[in-house]
Amino acid sequence: MIGLPFLVGLWGRIGPILAAVGALLLAIATFGAFQRRAGRRQAAAEQTEKTLKAAETRREIDDDVRRSGGAADRLRREWSRD
Repeated sequence: MIGLPFLVGLWGRIGPILAAVGALLLAIATFGAFQRRAGRRQAAAEQTEKTLKAAETRREIDDDVRRSGGAADRLRREWSRD
């Protein structure tokens, strides 16, 4: 049977190694979570930018249609046989 002094000595050598491995795994997991959050923030910012650009484009189109007197009137003028 393995003696108690041997186990204490073994734990004294392996303990710090296990603690270092655990700290390394915790650091890797924390870094991964940080990267995921950063990716989500970036995706949200890009989506917001696209939404604002689409709204601006729509506003420009609406302004063009209003200025020309409406799409139906413009088509009637352009395609009439008069």
